Amino acid sequence: MTTAQIELYDTMTRSKRPFEPLEPGKVKLYSCGPTVYGDPHIGNFRSFVSADLLRRWLEYRGYDVTMVMNVTDIEDKTIRDSAKAGEPIREFTQRYTQSFLRGLDAMNILRATANPRATEYIPQMITFIQALIDKGAAYVADDGVYFDIDKYTSYGRLSGVDLAQVQATERMAKDEYDKESAQDFVLWKRSTPEELKRSENEPGLAWNSPWDRGRPGWHIECSVMTRDLLGDTLDIHAGGEDLVFPHHTNEIAQSETLTGKQFVRYWVHIRHLMINGKKMSKSLGNYVSFDEVLAKYSADAFRYFYLGTHYRRPLDYTDDAMKSAEGSAKRLENTLDLLDAAMKGPDTNLDIGPRERKLLEEVEKHRAAFEAAMDDDLDSHTAIDSLHAMSGAINEYLTASPNKGVALKAYRTYRALLDALGLFEKRGGGADKLTEDLIKTLIEMRNQYRKEKNYKAADEVRNRLTAVGVTLADNAEGTTWKIGNK
Repeated sequence: MTTAQIELYDTMTRSKRPFEPLEPGKVKLYSCGPTVYGDPHIGNFRSFVSADLLRRWLEYRGYDVTMVMNVTDIEDKTIRDSAKAGEPIREFTQRYTQSFLRGLDAMNILRATANPRATEYIPQMITFIQALIDKGAAYVADDGVYFDIDKYTSYGRLSGVDLAQVQATERMAKDEYDKESAQDFVLWKRSTPEELKRSENEPGLAWNSPWDRGRPGWHIECSVMTRDLLGDTLDIHAGGEDLVFPHHTNEIAQSETLTGKQFVRYWVHIRHLMINGKKMSKSLGNYVSFDEVLAKYSADAFRYFYLGTHYRRPLDYTDDAMKSAEGSAKRLENTLDLLDAAMKGPDTNLDIGPRERKLLEEVEKHRAAFEAAMDDDLDSHTAIDSLHAMSGAINEYLTASPNKGVALKAYRTYRALLDALGLFEKRGGGADKLTEDLIKTLIEMRNQYRKEKNYKAADEVRNRLTAVGVTLADNAEGTTWKIGNK
């Protein structure tokens, strides 16, 4: 693939803009990851799947993408909830980090180039904060170190905060707060007496610094990790819409004050997943875990559910919506099954005629429509419509004896577009030559039993194959098979 003109909606300018990375052909992408104080819920995964879609599409279009997604393992909530659980914070956050990574794999989300943990970057954070103090943009207070937002004249540009309308108070020590409470924000928190006592026998809670023992504020963590791993300027910074303020707003202020450079060229924000019309979140207690969903539906149906709605549009989770996604995903996968069967069938058509030319024209038309939709700010909803149209054209062609070379050409295009969406990557169907020969031998045995009207033995062969994940399908031209999940 060669790089093509992609347009992305940039939150900073509130407009769709042609994407142009700082270095031609290379993309530095940062996406905010989880705060690991519980199992991730399906609201989190809308953001993760959308970031994965962005990364996949950039790579489809020929870009060399370096992607970083952080893990926040020190923050107000990790301290609070590890104490409630009576568990050392490192063991607590490691358990939920593993849960997050397991969820990525279950959802066919490609691993980032790096998943840095905040606690591994404490020395760099201390250096960053000291540099801000030296510049006069941060100051030491009784309970820690704060960034002076008046020292960054463009504060609030991303989120639309008007400091003139904000009631002035001294500073804000919390990690999360509303626009109406925009104040100087914390860079380093002095440990409380309770935290200090805990830290005597529990590493990972407090660190020595020029400003007493403590820990970093939430916002400084991402600024430091992005700079260390990706440099002063990112091409794209992605995350949920709830992070626009205060998190991303504060990242911009502290990073651009330190470096004097533009921090991010394109800001991409994903809408919340709703449940019964309300934002899904751990704090509201209305969340659904990804394990709950995957116990009822396939991972591909789950991805399809997310991708069926544009990432900037509202999306409401319901069982009806998931059932619809499951059915639609199965229709797309059925085309792969039909193609698999066609490639294993007899070679009765070796020429290119009107049917073959029509199929290739249809495939090309729908591929172009798919790519145009994805280039338009990742319009996965419209792209999926084109994919279904391509699926229908392939299915129609396969109703008669196919030319395997033409079917293979259609398959490769269809498969490439599915890969761009991250669909059906773990499906069965492939087998080495020995496995194929063994399956064919068993099918021949079954067919012989059927000729002899020994249906009990024929059914036993089918049942044994089914038990190990091989599905047989009988048709007018013989028996086809596929390897799937048990």
